[in-house]
Amino acid sequence: MIDVTREELLARRADILHRIELSEEEFDAVRATRSLSSEEWEAKEELEEIAFLLGADR
Repeated sequence: MIDVTREELLARRADILHRIELSEEEFDAVRATRSLSSEEWEAKEELEEIAFLLGADR
């Protein structure tokens, strides 16, 4: 089992968004308006996992 702190999860989320060059709000808009690139799809999957681990519903 791997323990990850909340701070590490938040930092990972920031890194993912930085990698795709979008804010969280911009990425939400992208997801709602068009098909995702393979890199964006991977980011979506990772962000959803992080949200789950943080206890968010997104």
